[in-house]
Parts: sequence; structure tokens; C-alpha cells
Amino acid sequence: MKLIIFDLDGTLLDTLQDLGESCNTILGQFGYPTHPLESYKKFVGNGVRMLIERALPTEARTEDTITRLLLAFKKRYEEQTESCTKPYTGIIPLLQTLQSSGYLISIASNKYHEAVIPLVKKYFPEISFDVLLGHRTGHPPKPDADIVFETLRMLNLQPSDCWYVGDSSVDMDTAHNAGVRAIGVTWGFRDEEELRLHGADYIIHEPQQLLDIVIKR
Repeated sequence: MKLIIFDLDGTLLDTLQDLGESCNTILGQFGYPTHPLESYKKFVGNGVRMLIERALPTEARTEDTITRLLLAFKKRYEEQTESCTKPYTGIIPLLQTLQSSGYLISIASNKYHEAVIPLVKKYFPEISFDVLLGHRTGHPPKPDADIVFETLRMLNLQPSDCWYVGDSSVDMDTAHNAGVRAIGVTWGFRDEEELRLHGADYIIHEPQQLLDIVIKR
């Protein structure tokens, strides 16, 4: 059996608009400069805290300010997500093709596990993922590679059986730390150069290209 593990935000789900608009709303409420939506491709890091920190002017990046904005952001983002988040074009047919071709498909997310399940049920009701894993509330956060290792263990697979698909440098690092092959996608938050610098084995620009890599090679 072969397994393809997907990052969730920015790879399967288009969350850039709701992240950017929510952050701009909060920045404006607190009197800080806002940014063009495209800027958020560079601001998004491994978590919302890093996004807020990068979006703030350098002189305002204090612990107190970041914490206040983070608390305000959470409520706004949850409201905005309802209207903005959606799967990227072509993702659902891609997942269906992979499953019909005999591939296992899973999600390894840096979101909390309790948040992953309702998101998947809402946006991918027609897809039956083999494993859904995120961080557990009340447990120390796991490095992303540990979630990949746990997925492999649950499916009784080896790293050589697995591809990891993501849109960020963090995702590429996760794949290599877990010893699995990395596929970077450019429709998410990062650009091709960053994916390449962080060791993407392949870079694709539209979902259909994934089939050319994992099925035909």
C-alpha cells in the first residue's frame, strides 16, 4: 500500500483570505497598519501567533501586544472562516482519484485534533480519510514529524511508502524529518523558491500534477 499525507491549511483548504482579512481587521482595530492580502503569503508561519508577529510593525512586537491581538484574532477568524474558507479547485477530484487508484490518504495537521475533525467533515464530506491527526488538547505539542510517524504506525507502513504534500517550508522540513518524500504545492502560502530551498523533492502548480508523480513514477 502507498500513503499520501496532506497538510490541511494552504494545501487542501484555501485559508489565506480569511487569515489575511481577519488579521487586517484586528490590526486596524488596534491602530496598526494593514497589508495587501498577497503579503500574507510571506507572513504565515507555523501558527497564527507567527502570522500576527510578522504582520505587526517591528517596534510593536512585544509579548503583551502579540497576546492581546492573538486573543482578538481568534474570535474574528472563527467568524470569518465560515464565509471564506473552501477547498482549493481540483482538490476533491484529486482525492477521489487517489482513493480509486488504491492510495491511502491522510491528514497530518498542526491544528488541534478537535479542530481537524469538524473541518474535514464540513469541507470533505465525500472523502473518507484513512487517518486524521492533529495535536491533542492537554498534551504537549508534538513535532510535526511525530504526527507523520504516528500515522505510519497506525497504518503499519514504512517511510518509503509515503509522500507528504504541503505548501510551506515547515511542511518540507516535516517531510524530511520524518524521512518521507516531500511534494511542495505553490497554490498555498509559499513560493517555489522557498519550497525548493527547504528540500522539496517535487514542486507542483496544480493538483492534477500530483497524479503524474505518485502514480506514474
